[in-house]
Amino acid sequence: MKRLSRILFFLAVAYSCSVYGQDNEGGIRFQKSSWKEILNMAVAQNKLVFVDFYTDWCGPCLNMAENVFTRPDVGFFYNEHFVCAKINAESEEGSKLAQQYMVHLYPTYCFIDPNTQEVAHRSSSTQTPEIFIKTGKNALVPTKRSSYLIKAYAEGNRSKQLLLDYIEYQISIHKQKLTEMAFDQLVAQGNSLRDRAVWDVFVAGIRGLSPYLQEVSDHYAEYCRLYSKAEVDAKLFAETQFGDVDKIATLCDFDGKQFNIDFIRIEQAIRQTNYKQAIGLIDKNLADTTTNKSEVMRRLKFMMNMERYNNENATEEWKLKCLEYTRYLAYNWPDRKDGSIHQLYADMLEKAIKNKSNQNAIQTLITETPRYGEKTYTMRSPKMKKKPNRAPKR
Repeated sequence: MKRLSRILFFLAVAYSCSVYGQDNEGGIRFQKSSWKEILNMAVAQNKLVFVDFYTDWCGPCLNMAENVFTRPDVGFFYNEHFVCAKINAESEEGSKLAQQYMVHLYPTYCFIDPNTQEVAHRSSSTQTPEIFIKTGKNALVPTKRSSYLIKAYAEGNRSKQLLLDYIEYQISIHKQKLTEMAFDQLVAQGNSLRDRAVWDVFVAGIRGLSPYLQEVSDHYAEYCRLYSKAEVDAKLFAETQFGDVDKIATLCDFDGKQFNIDFIRIEQAIRQTNYKQAIGLIDKNLADTTTNKSEVMRRLKFMMNMERYNNENATEEWKLKCLEYTRYLAYNWPDRKDGSIHQLYADMLEKAIKNKSNQNAIQTLITETPRYGEKTYTMRSPKMKKKPNRAPKR
């Protein structure tokens, strides 16, 4: 079991590198002063106060703090335009402010006018760096602020621009029903997906096998001419990753259609404990050199995370294949510093070792060269070329 010991040692090193190798400089500078001092600072600088309301137990809050607030581009924009504060909504002062500003979910982002101490713009939820910067930009434009949009919409304003801005806002805070309702109103006024602005909010916010997706499928060639085949295919691909296989099969042909059908069938097969079918489809996609391996790995990661906790009653063959698939992820995941992948492999390996009935098969699997992808387990980035062998100078 010497090889197993080396693998476990490598996993420990890989995970520690991912945890301790992060650079948090250059992000948002949060003021540590009292609330009164922060307000005075904002008045003096003629800026809004940006407040991140968080709690210590909130996963999305931690995700934003580690992966978005720390980015130099995010920090540059927010430090330039706002006085920034982080407030624990369960601290003594923070709980009073959370109640004052009607904060009920976390994270909540409030952009507060320091003169009136009222919320000018409110947002929430996990956001990509790009959307989070857009959230801040909207806070600087009075007609794009949530306070204005919600009030104008409630008063019956259904102008095209108001609806577009309102839909964009609801998309940013993941309010799907409100997004769909406003989009239906936008289209009912005669606005079409052939309008770039309407198309953009459709792409950003309308999910699943909607009538609008059917419209794109029915007039596929026209939409490809308008927006490019790559853009249209990307939308069709994104919205057919889940749903009725029979309905998806009736849509036009687009890049990734069969791939999505395969993975829906894989998930169905796993739920029905038809593991042989699942294995056949997964192996087919791993072996196919034309498939997008990044997408294969993304789907596999989700499935294997579920199987990490749910395969106790599965067949021995499926348990062994799950170990093989997590090994594939650990060897091939593009971000070599992503500790979650190495942790997943370590967890699956530990479960396999504790399974006393399958030790010979496990030993064979981890000592053999992988069938697919990279053949060695290394932290070296796949973007780096191999160092050439040069003859020693004489």
